[in-house]
Amino acid sequence: MNPDGRVNRTVAFIAGAGHSGTTLLGLLLGTHTSVFYAGEAWNSTRLGAVKDNGETVRCIYCGAGCPVWAGLRPGSDGLGAAGSPDLYETLSVRSGRPVVVESTKAVRWIEMQAAAVRDVVPAHLLLLGRDGRAVVNSQLRKYPRIPVREHAGKWAAQIRASEELAARWPGPVSRLHYEDLATRTESTLRRLTTSLGLAFEPAMLDPWNSEHHPLGGNSGTHFLLARSRGSRANGATPAVVPVDAAKREHYSRHPPAVVLDLRWHQEMPEDALAVFEEVAGEVNIPYAR
Repeated sequence: MNPDGRVNRTVAFIAGAGHSGTTLLGLLLGTHTSVFYAGEAWNSTRLGAVKDNGETVRCIYCGAGCPVWAGLRPGSDGLGAAGSPDLYETLSVRSGRPVVVESTKAVRWIEMQAAAVRDVVPAHLLLLGRDGRAVVNSQLRKYPRIPVREHAGKWAAQIRASEELAARWPGPVSRLHYEDLATRTESTLRRLTTSLGLAFEPAMLDPWNSEHHPLGGNSGTHFLLARSRGSRANGATPAVVPVDAAKREHYSRHPPAVVLDLRWHQEMPEDALAVFEEVAGEVNIPYAR
């Protein structure tokens, strides 16, 4: 492992379900001076493409002029090449950081990319869980026309697949809960950095004041960081991260801080909770908070 001359020394994959704090975790880890947070790195396979909503796939904060992603082409430079570890080497070379963390979460992508680096660098799995009721409530807020049963079923299927991935993972696995990350941030990060062979850095507790270059992720969390950076822009043009109407009010008054989100306690109707319990209650037992 780690052939001489290689800059990338470790890759860590964040697994779990969407709306579980994976973007937050990535930004916290990516504030470490040795860690580059790539965001949802599968987007490297479609850099420059225009999505259905009209947005272009590129760095969330820098856009087309990103010092890490600009000029890279899908299918070349090691980006998006199935079975190639060069994606992570490219990112480490360009960022100057030997550890790459990514949060794609799709099990098939994680397995493909992990297989590519397995004989080259250590591959860590970070399994992030969150109470499924909070996840489904967040999905309902964003996609209210989709039935609760469908949201709950998708969450349960993703968690089962992620747990199965962790069970067969050939390398280090670190399990953590969003609720612990939000309330015991420092101790959780100390444990994770140790597992990655790194020393904890206090600056990790303040990702809002550091530079990041992720692809994709939670727009609300990105909005907070962009707003914080904008307030310190000193005349420079701040990054603008669009946030949908379902999130705008909440995040517009959210402080630039890690805050435990338990809105599901007030927002999720009793009938929705009953459906969730029927569909995913058993799966949720280890995650219930």
